[in-house]
Amino acid sequence: MANTTREQSEAMKRRIMNVSAESFLENGFTNSTIRSITKKMGISVGAFNSHFRTKEDVLCELIALMLQQQFSVSEKLLAGKTDDKILLYAAETVLQLHIVEMNENLRDVYSAAYSLPKTSALIQQTVTGKMENIFKEYQPELETKDFYVLEIATGGIMRGFMTVPCNMWFTMEQKTEAFLKSALHQYDVPREKIQEAIDFVKQFDFEKIAEETLAGILQYLEANQE
Repeated sequence: MANTTREQSEAMKRRIMNVSAESFLENGFTNSTIRSITKKMGISVGAFNSHFRTKEDVLCELIALMLQQQFSVSEKLLAGKTDDKILLYAAETVLQLHIVEMNENLRDVYSAAYSLPKTSALIQQTVTGKMENIFKEYQPELETKDFYVLEIATGGIMRGFMTVPCNMWFTMEQKTEAFLKSALHQYDVPREKIQEAIDFVKQFDFEKIAEETLAGILQYLEANQE
């Protein structure tokens, strides 16, 4: 009986995540409410709150999943092509910029994730270790706490570039190049290596990869709510 109750609870939690994700994509994070999500699900606000206290708590879990998927997709994309950590970082961050550019609701979701206290802390804690692993060779004197500070800085850069939509004066190519120059400079990556990263990402169709990545996340959530 206990196992059945636990399984039912986990199933409800996954269903809430799935319906919340759909709402965030349809309406944006800002315009989605717990009441609208529970109404769509046919459950009470209390049932929602037994799993998540706020919609930011849902966003935390969704962002953790999205970051994991971004890293996974980028690793698979580069498999057999290169094991260069800088190029992996370039691919993953450029992928994120393309996901955000798909529509304004996604921009709102990621902007919230990089702004709200719980989700921004989650991103910083999740990414700090990866940044230390990637950039330690360029700044060997730094400790984990130093890379944490640098991640706060580069996270701010990412948020700035994500929140400004591309237009005829600021194309996606210009945005990705400007972001990589700004972010990699924070880690003392040499200028020639930064240019290599900029040139490297141009070979991939990140618009298509972004669509496939988002579809994969939604399929995962749908499959795991049963």
